[in-house]
Amino acid sequence: MQVMVYSYTSSQVLCVQCFEQNDSISQFVNNLIDNGGFEHTTCTPGWFDDCFCPNSTKYNCDIGEWLCTGGDVQSYPSIFDSTLSIIPQGKNAAYFGNGNAYPCSSNFNDTSCIAAHSCVITTIPIGYPISLPGYGEMIGVSLEQTVNGLTVGETYVLEFWAGGESLSGVLPDDGIFGVNVGFGRMMLRCNPTDETFAPTGTRFIIQFVATSSSHTIRFTNWGHVCATCTELVLDDVRLYALDELDASVARCITKTKETKEDISFALYPNPFTSELTILTDLPGTVEFMLFNNVSELVVHRKFQEIITLNTTGLSPGIYYYIIKDEKGHYSMGKILKEK
Repeated sequence: MQVMVYSYTSSQVLCVQCFEQNDSISQFVNNLIDNGGFEHTTCTPGWFDDCFCPNSTKYNCDIGEWLCTGGDVQSYPSIFDSTLSIIPQGKNAAYFGNGNAYPCSSNFNDTSCIAAHSCVITTIPIGYPISLPGYGEMIGVSLEQTVNGLTVGETYVLEFWAGGESLSGVLPDDGIFGVNVGFGRMMLRCNPTDETFAPTGTRFIIQFVATSSSHTIRFTNWGHVCATCTELVLDDVRLYALDELDASVARCITKTKETKEDISFALYPNPFTSELTILTDLPGTVEFMLFNNVSELVVHRKFQEIITLNTTGLSPGIYYYIIKDEKGHYSMGKILKEK
């Protein structure tokens, strides 16, 4: 078993861990994801015929508890069985079929920007990957599920298995895909998987701190990023509390220990409309993050002493904030925007 770790130090995603194995990491967890193995579906496993994304002209089935977004008329996400890929859990896996994609530039097969830090890719230019017209372009094709009942400030573990179609060895190279747990998209790699040519996929562990009682978990694929690169096959998606993580797996830490405590600041007005001001007497640089009610990061600023934000583009509703100093001390709360 090969373990690789990539640490995040400026967000609520603590780290990403990668295990080159098919078996699950933690056993007998209270999975907060419904239908994480894609067993409850009206799709018949196979290529292209039964597609689960409504924007596709081939759409004629669904996956229970999951919402397919993005894609376009030519997208072909479908259900795979063991004749088409390794299936580590149950009988089905979700295949994110979406044509070709450009990861680095407008030249197909240009993968020069892809440099993996373990299993995480941090070097994709802004505006990429981009799918071909008819496949979702910058949006790609996604499966998502919103999980409710989380405890704000607690650490959760997202575990899932990722592989890819091999086409009997015709697609031997890694693909890339995105994951968003509410703090922006992370780009990860996936490898082709089949019994003969590539029998082992990747188990991912993503540890993050909940900033809302609801988080939307979203997986996105843009397509084949090169002529011999695979596309995402996803299975066994699980979300559970940190204390259920197998004892053999390290708990993620940041370079600076973060401690929740009351730090000195003022945030006004509350409710707010077109402007929001944050004032603090903390030394050094202060980090401010604002999340909407589905845990999407909508404002992220670093400042000293005082900052006034233009909030006219934010929709009315409840928002959740985190204010953090250079020592990793932070405070959390919620605030209301009115019309």
